[in-house]
Amino acid sequence: MKNGKVWALAALGVALSVFFLAIMRPPGGQSSPPGQDLPWQITVRPDGASLTVFGLTLGESTLRDGVNKLGRRYELGVFEDKAGRLGLEGYFRDTVLGGLNARLVLPAQLPESALAVLKAHAGEGEPAVNQGRRYPVIEADHDLALSAVITAITYLPVVKLDAGLVRQRFGEPAEKITVPDGAHWLYPALGLDLLLGDNGGALLQYVPPAEFEQRLHAPLREAENEGKP
Repeated sequence: MKNGKVWALAALGVALSVFFLAIMRPPGGQSSPPGQDLPWQITVRPDGASLTVFGLTLGESTLRDGVNKLGRRYELGVFEDKAGRLGLEGYFRDTVLGGLNARLVLPAQLPESALAVLKAHAGEGEPAVNQGRRYPVIEADHDLALSAVITAITYLPVVKLDAGLVRQRFGEPAEKITVPDGAHWLYPALGLDLLLGDNGGALLQYVPPAEFEQRLHAPLREAENEGKP
């Protein structure tokens, strides 16, 4: 299996988000008290169409809700892949949730016409990974971008995790997919792919459970099969 490809799939845009330039705002929002908004405190709707974690509900909460919850140190960017598809993300750094420091990436949905406007106003943009381009959202367009509805959450804790803690907090995974330097712990009922590195680093991706197969599991399996001789 190709290490770079699998980890790029797992990051779900994180690698893109880290590098684009945007205006950084002063800190704001309120940190969650210890014991609340922890990564294993997930509430799933009975039909699997949504979930709530960190006080944000996929398919309902907006990026503005994310700012109110996570603080005002954030960046907004539009990303275009090599096929020309556009996507919007909010990147939050220096966030404290439940007493744990973390970074979060919030992919969010706007109509294609609105994304095209954000891209056009941003100018030429800059090259991004996988032959894509990144376009920082200009200040005048932030109100529009912040109205976007959050569709997924990527959570990168600063603290190291280990297999024992993951099992204790999340339970036994339905499936594990081993990759170089780590493994994906898959919890489809929770809409969660937890990528645990051998060094204790972790990256958690949350999507609605009803979309888990399409958005997380199938791409991982495809990458795994491509890496086989």
